[in-house]
Amino acid sequence: MEVNINHQTFFVKEPNLLSALQSYGLKQTKGVAIAVNDCVVRKSDWEVFQIHPGDRITVITAAQGG
Repeated sequence: MEVNINHQTFFVKEPNLLSALQSYGLKQTKGVAIAVNDCVVRKSDWEVFQIHPGDRITVITAAQGG
């Protein structure tokens, strides 16, 4: 299945969000927020959240700075 993660096309085998995030290469989940089609998905739901072909997934990582 083809999805868009942070404006890049990725192919995922399993129709769940966690599989897509692993395809993206996300290893660190602390300080990370995920939105699918502009709707935030709670971290506790990442493993069971079903994605569909063409979904837009946004990975947002908190950063420190000043």
